[in-house]
Parts: sequence; structure tokens; C-alpha cells
Amino acid sequence: MRAQHAISALRVEGTVRQPADTEAWEYSMVLSIRNDRGEEIDRKLIGVGAMRPGEQRTFALSVEIYAGSGDTDGASRRH
Repeated sequence: MRAQHAISALRVEGTVRQPADTEAWEYSMVLSIRNDRGEEIDRKLIGVGAMRPGEQRTFALSVEIYAGSGDTDGASRRH
């Protein structure tokens, strides 16, 4: 179980508004994580669904730091 207190290392938030003069479009959020050599180590695709003309969605991404457990290779954090 993670500690209650975490340090926020990064937070990005943005809003997408579907143009009012178009048809509905499908949106997906793509998260790609790369190591220091630029190799992709994980990728997640999250379906947002269709947005109708004039609708908007706000997306927020945060990276939080928790105290380590002594595990240096990250095996206990992999899913």
C-alpha cells in the first residue's frame, strides 16, 4: 500500500473542445513512457469516446513520487 503523502514531480492539464461546426469525432488519450535511451517501456491507450460539436473534455496527467521500498528494478510496481 502506498504512503498517504506523495511529491508531485509533474502535472500537465489541458482541455480539448470539439469544434461546433463539425461532426462527432472519437478521441483517445495515449500515454507513452520512455527510458533514458529513448526506448518505449510502456504505452497505454485510454478511450475517451466520441465528443459531439461544442463538447469539451479536460485531461490531467500527474507523476507522483512515493518513498521507495528498496526495490531498485521496479518489479513490485509492474502490473
